[in-house]
Amino acid sequence: MVFLTSDTFNNIIDLTKNAVLLFGLVFVYTITNFNPATKKVGQKIISGIAIGIISILVMMSAWVSEAGIFFDSRSVLFGIAALFFSPMTTVIAMIIGASYRLYIGGNGVISGVLTIVLTSGIGMLWRYYRHRVKWKIHRFLEFYIFGLLLHIVTICCFLAIIPWPTGLDLIQNTILPYLVLYPLVTVGMAFSIDYQKQKINISNYIRQQNILLQASVDSTKIMEIYALNRDYQYLSFNNFHRQSMEKYYGVDIVRNRVFLEYIDNSDLRNRMKNNIDRALAGEYIDKVVEIETTPGKYIEESYTPIRNDSDNIIGVTIFSREVTEQKKYEESIIFMGYHDALTGLYNRRFLMEKMDKVNNDISCLPLTIILADINGLKIMNDAFGHYSGDILLKTVADILLNGFNSKGTVARMGGDEFMILLPNVKKEEAMEMIDKVTIEVDKVIINEMHTSISDGVSTKTNDEPIEEVTRLAEEDMYKHKLFEVSSQRSEAIKKILSTMHVKNPNEEAHSSRVSFLCIKIGRALGMKGDELNSLRAISNLHDIGKIAIDSSILNKPGPLTNKEWEIVKKHPEIGYRIIATSHEYAEIANDILSHHERYDGKGYPRGLLGDNIPIRARIISVADSFDAMISTRPYRKPLTTQEAIDELKRNSGTQFDPNIVEVFINLYKKNEFDEELTPKSIAN
Repeated sequence: MVFLTSDTFNNIIDLTKNAVLLFGLVFVYTITNFNPATKKVGQKIISGIAIGIISILVMMSAWVSEAGIFFDSRSVLFGIAALFFSPMTTVIAMIIGASYRLYIGGNGVISGVLTIVLTSGIGMLWRYYRHRVKWKIHRFLEFYIFGLLLHIVTICCFLAIIPWPTGLDLIQNTILPYLVLYPLVTVGMAFSIDYQKQKINISNYIRQQNILLQASVDSTKIMEIYALNRDYQYLSFNNFHRQSMEKYYGVDIVRNRVFLEYIDNSDLRNRMKNNIDRALAGEYIDKVVEIETTPGKYIEESYTPIRNDSDNIIGVTIFSREVTEQKKYEESIIFMGYHDALTGLYNRRFLMEKMDKVNNDISCLPLTIILADINGLKIMNDAFGHYSGDILLKTVADILLNGFNSKGTVARMGGDEFMILLPNVKKEEAMEMIDKVTIEVDKVIINEMHTSISDGVSTKTNDEPIEEVTRLAEEDMYKHKLFEVSSQRSEAIKKILSTMHVKNPNEEAHSSRVSFLCIKIGRALGMKGDELNSLRAISNLHDIGKIAIDSSILNKPGPLTNKEWEIVKKHPEIGYRIIATSHEYAEIANDILSHHERYDGKGYPRGLLGDNIPIRARIISVADSFDAMISTRPYRKPLTTQEAIDELKRNSGTQFDPNIVEVFINLYKKNEFDEELTPKSIAN
């Protein structure tokens, strides 16, 4: 049993003084910014030398039992050094400390050196496993166990090396400080250095985060970011904000200056002050505004309160970026969502929503609905292309807008159909308005074609469903269309034919000659009355589809390219679409589509074979080809009549119906064509 004698007490006092020396050195260390985990070799070496010198100071102030035997806190020093510093630092310190202990010598030299080596080794092993094993124990307990282990090993060194019974006496005099005091000293030093390490790591982390944050906010070239305190003074700002302030206000902003003092425009300053005050009161603000100093320029602003650890608001962060293009794009998307892209009128979607709103709104009564449909749009598209059709649509849309916009809503429902919604307008007033609009539309001439519209009017006067009112307006429109559209389409076809003859003067003479030949062939085949009239009509209209083909291709002096030839081959289809729109000519539309088919099935556009080709189309094929061969063309001279007859014979049964070719040749032999077939007259 160990008794606390006066000598033991004095020994404890001496060893405590020695330990206090370590705490003093640790205090000096903790007020520096030195990182024990440094990766710089030079700092590792300096650290090792510093710890070695400290170990010498510790040994110089030790408790001396007898010559060559003394006790101190080097076990704490080397264990802690190995635990927190690098192996290089520890080894350097060990060499210095062990060298000094060897220099002193004495009976305890071996145990002294062994203490330095073993405690350093325990510290390095503890450090190794501490980084690899996640111990779930409190740091105080961890460091206390570590300190206790260090000093149990130290005492064992005394017992193993110092002779008996001297070693026993020494143990009795030192066991209390080594097993009670020094483990606590180890805990204190470990906490101090660990705190220093964490403080440096946190400081480095904060510094890195600040650098990263500043780099991040400075990297943006589209957003201004700045923070103000409660006195509107700058706390921080990014480069883009500084550059913007210099650009727009001619000032070089600095921290701690009042931001609002830089803003000259009173409206802008008051708005921003109001938003800042709201944010300082705890409100989060995010909105798009139009800049007071630049109409048409929009910015998106966000105001976010800055709170401290006590959740008190100490300032506000402001994010600002220009969104003018985005705003315009969003407005265009909204516009396109409710407007027709071609005419700019409201679209069907908008009108349906509008009708839902006014359906049960008695303040809109009487509510008149007008439906208007353009006559001849399809013919215009087929004959002159969709560009001309678009011009027709936009022209009519403008007339409708000018006629009704002051009274109600004009919308394009799709295709060639428009609807006008007129709140608080009686049917009589609406009909007067549509009559004026119709007169204006009738004045429009596009590609020599007159324009017209069919309309229908109906009025909601009480609680009848708006769908029923719309249906009645639609019925009224179609009733008018029955009387207008047929004659209008026939007139349009005549206009197209006239325009084509003006565009290509030879076409009229060519059609006249082909018509003469077709009638002769038709009569020879036994056709009479309406059959001959249809044959005469198709012969006059068979090339009407060429109206949509550029004159430079039709009148090209040389051979056509493959691409140009493919364009020319489209004219039967175009002609079919034009003719099929008119009830008067619908019967011959299929003949026009087929007049370039071949008897052997190699023609176009459908590749029909033999008798599957309509008879009138087969007649046109022979007459049209014959007239083309004996007529002058920009790229060749005409053939003689006999040469053309021979060509028909060669292609009989392949390109042409052999029966029709035989009839044609017999007519020629009988001189049935009289003077109409002389090359001179046909070539004119």
